[in-house]
Amino acid sequence: MTESWESDLAATEKEALDQLKERLSADMIKQLHDDTYHIYMFLKDSNFDVDQAENVLIEALKWRKKLNVDAIGSFDPPEIVKIYTRNHRMGCDKNGSIIHYVPLGKLDVKGIHMSIKYSDLEKTLIKELEKDMRLLKEKRTSPNGPFPNVSLILDMEGLSFANATDKKGLEYLIRSLRITQNYYPGLIKGAYIINISGYFMIPCNIVKSCLSAAYVERAKFFGSDGWKEELLKVIDADQLPAFLGGNKTDPDGNPLCINSVMQGGKINEKYYIHKSKNPLSSASDVKKIVLARASFSEIELEVEEDGSLIEWEFETKTRDIGFGLFYKEIVDGEEKITELVPLLRIDTEDYAETGVYKCEKAGTYVILFDNSYSWLRSKEVFYRIKTINPREHEKQVQG
Repeated sequence: MTESWESDLAATEKEALDQLKERLSADMIKQLHDDTYHIYMFLKDSNFDVDQAENVLIEALKWRKKLNVDAIGSFDPPEIVKIYTRNHRMGCDKNGSIIHYVPLGKLDVKGIHMSIKYSDLEKTLIKELEKDMRLLKEKRTSPNGPFPNVSLILDMEGLSFANATDKKGLEYLIRSLRITQNYYPGLIKGAYIINISGYFMIPCNIVKSCLSAAYVERAKFFGSDGWKEELLKVIDADQLPAFLGGNKTDPDGNPLCINSVMQGGKINEKYYIHKSKNPLSSASDVKKIVLARASFSEIELEVEEDGSLIEWEFETKTRDIGFGLFYKEIVDGEEKITELVPLLRIDTEDYAETGVYKCEKAGTYVILFDNSYSWLRSKEVFYRIKTINPREHEKQVQG
């Protein structure tokens, strides 16, 4: 059945849409919420190339079948998932698009790893995406559009080095964004990434390389200034919490809107499902160095391809250890050292530190373990370090 908004399409777009609909079976269309507009978004995302849109759509349907997406609506997330991720929808913008707020900088990434199975996180994400699709379809009161979408506010305030470089956290973020990009085209209208600090560029460079340029272009990046004014251009003040520049508060006047807006913060260890710690020191492929008091150790890595990743994992037996990453090259006959990851003292007594860095260019990289600040204690450091070329990383992301 032709929907009324289709009459507003250009002749070439309408022809392409009709061709794509003819190629799809009734069962395939049903799997897409019986939604012609959803089919149209696959086509638009493929620049109205019918063959390409059909291939992408078929892959999306295979993915939906593999994950049994139609049944995910009945999935009941664990209690901690409900508690920790509640209130991420905080209203609508001036065009009726759903607004999601996520305080990425304040998330307890290690606590999430310890408390929640990856499969439950992924199911929760898909359940929320499916809910967005249903809500948006209900919002299409005007038959000729414009149709509402989803806007994201991703708050980086409080982003720590540990969160910025956490390998599992980055892998989940990339996986989530690629699911949205590949299987829900057009759903995300734009993203406002606010309160960016120095650590932000470490994960940003990795994430951007895993997404299409068109998808990345939907994001707007802000430091500590300028974003409140931009948000108010698209969101009414009464829909926007006071801490984000609006005038919405809790009934008691709290500008953080803690009763209605996702807050992040540390996860209570009572929710941990991975109770026992597996020390890195017990792994078979781990290396060990002993740093005497007031000493340091440098580990050189030769990276052969631009865009490769350096991954690390390390722990100490006592207190903290200094860690930094540097690039070493010869410039005009002299050695030049460039700091990439600032030297930080990191406590790994409870859990191993894991991290990843994208190397923009090949060459010699140096990881520094530093105990020079300790005049009393020597330190045992157990570590694993490896480099991953771009092709291997792409396989991991797709996997």
